[in-house]
Amino acid sequence: MELPAQILAHLDLVQDFTLNFDQLGFYAVVEHVRNSPHAPGDAQTPIGVDDWRRLLEQPEAFRGCAVTISGRVGRNKDPYVLPRFPELGQLGQIELQRDDMPLTCTAICTGDVTDVPVGATVELAGYFIMIRQYHGAAGRLHQAALLVTPGVSSITRAVPAASVSASAGRILWGFIGAAIVGVVITIVLLRRARVWGRHDVHTLRSSRPAPLNLADDLADWAGREGAGEREPNDH
Repeated sequence: MELPAQILAHLDLVQDFTLNFDQLGFYAVVEHVRNSPHAPGDAQTPIGVDDWRRLLEQPEAFRGCAVTISGRVGRNKDPYVLPRFPELGQLGQIELQRDDMPLTCTAICTGDVTDVPVGATVELAGYFIMIRQYHGAAGRLHQAALLVTPGVSSITRAVPAASVSASAGRILWGFIGAAIVGVVITIVLLRRARVWGRHDVHTLRSSRPAPLNLADDLADWAGREGAGEREPNDH
């Protein structure tokens, strides 16, 4: 454990599955993170918690440990001040969720996280405090792992579904438009080909005079043959 012994003593008194986190161990960790020059996991490598159910099933084993989690931002609350300890300054609060997990993660941030958009996937390192309970929209009780962190360490901004749909729609209509233009061009060419191919053989005329006049040649030949028959016989 890299947290001071006094803070760990406060964390030993933390009760899980309560409807709030108004407990001395939580306040002590918030004060430490805000004032410490070192980030969680600086002295010891933080524990990567990919399966959040480990925190739900064994909160005592992880309490006070530096852990790393990642999830999708479902909510980013406006900054607020703790009523009992306003000297701790403004805090941010982001709620992380994952479709494959039965609980969420509440990250209390001592730094500014107002620019973290809902829907983004973030990763953060913080101190695990407790498993808390809260009422969902339907009034049902839900569980969330509570962490205290300076802020997110990495963020991947999600592309809004509307943008993706609009882009796909533009591409689809582009293909449709190109196909329509192609069909129109084909129809025009076929119509022109049919017009050019329809001719009346009785009205065909040469565009230029023929180089030889066959009728004149035949008449000339016949004249020469007749003259030859009237010539005297030399024998």
